[in-house]
Amino acid sequence: MSEGKRGWARWRYGVLGVVGCAILAGAAAWLPRPDEVDPHDYLRERDDVVYGDGSLATVLAHYDVILPDEATNVRFHDEESLVGSGGTLLLHFKVSDAGLTSFLQTLEVGPLAPGLPAGWDGTEGRRFGWSFQDGSWRGAQGPAERTVAASVAVGRTGGDNFVYVIATHA
Repeated sequence: MSEGKRGWARWRYGVLGVVGCAILAGAAAWLPRPDEVDPHDYLRERDDVVYGDGSLATVLAHYDVILPDEATNVRFHDEESLVGSGGTLLLHFKVSDAGLTSFLQTLEVGPLAPGLPAGWDGTEGRRFGWSFQDGSWRGAQGPAERTVAASVAVGRTGGDNFVYVIATHA
């Protein structure tokens, strides 16, 4: 191959390489960051019954749950009853201390105490990767006389609160 043809081939491959890198960089910019992923990433079974359209806003309203504005890494699963009453919400998110305080107040949950809420045996949410192995968890329960009874477990790591909620609709 002559020197002119080799030079042209190198130039063409160089241009293609630059264009390819630009396309990859552009695609990466459009990919969601981990904390921007669809909040309903817990897998539903094919026969799961969901409340309304199953969206986060609809389900939270059904369970009288208001997320703090700064909640991130929100994940949830709604297990509704086939007969149309009852249901259980499993919810997880990360939040600051101020957001946690306001969240607990809106649920009318008492003060956090060491350990998991009464009745939690550590298997709650295992299907979704919830784990409560070490003893650093604090938990609280809301009043039973409400339409929705909520239990909350909170773990603290690196200045963030990792909140797990099980809310049961009567």
